Amino acid sequence: MIYEKQIEAMLNHFTGPAYLTEVAEAKREFFEQAGILDEASEYFESRMAQFLDWYLFTRELSKVHLTPVQLMCENAPYHVDVLEKDIYVSLSQTQHSLFEFIRIKGHDVIVKDLFRGEKVTLQNSNVLAGFNSDEIFEARVIPFDNNFVFTQGFCFHPPDVKKFILKEIKKVKHLDVSQQEELMFRLLKMRYKHEQYRHIRVEYIYSNDQKLRI
Repeated sequence: MIYEKQIEAMLNHFTGPAYLTEVAEAKREFFEQAGILDEASEYFESRMAQFLDWYLFTRELSKVHLTPVQLMCENAPYHVDVLEKDIYVSLSQTQHSLFEFIRIKGHDVIVKDLFRGEKVTLQNSNVLAGFNSDEIFEARVIPFDNNFVFTQGFCFHPPDVKKFILKEIKKVKHLDVSQQEELMFRLLKMRYKHEQYRHIRVEYIYSNDQKLRI
């Protein structure tokens, strides 16, 4: 995968011995907002992928108030080859959003960014399976040479709550990015609960009604 070397280097550094306290605090923050992590769950690996994406691309490090990828662009804490600098700049421009799947055309995936209202085409996509036009999904896309690449973290929401999610997006799509991030965390937590309480009707979980919400 494009960027795999750079992402792996960031993960190795920013989860290394010097960052153990930072990682522990980040995990606490993430899973408090997204739902408690169950290491026995079949979704454990996908949950960790979501956490690591958030840790690298969204969460600011406590001492420098920059995300790891922003720090790499401003003052890389480990050696970066001259040719890699542009790659880290692209990584810092990663778009985090809720998407609607439109279609697959050959090896290209076409989706719609629901916050920006724009179509995004991922040419020769690194991910081609698992998409459903009825499911809204959370993901990050990295710009690359007039193209886009998916990161590893995805969260697919049930088809039955598509209308609910679209209404929630409408409330925040023109607001600050922090409001959009808050919505994605709320929806992520609802998705976790849906997995835990399969016997509960999904509309009781994806709800703003305190009397209904689990």
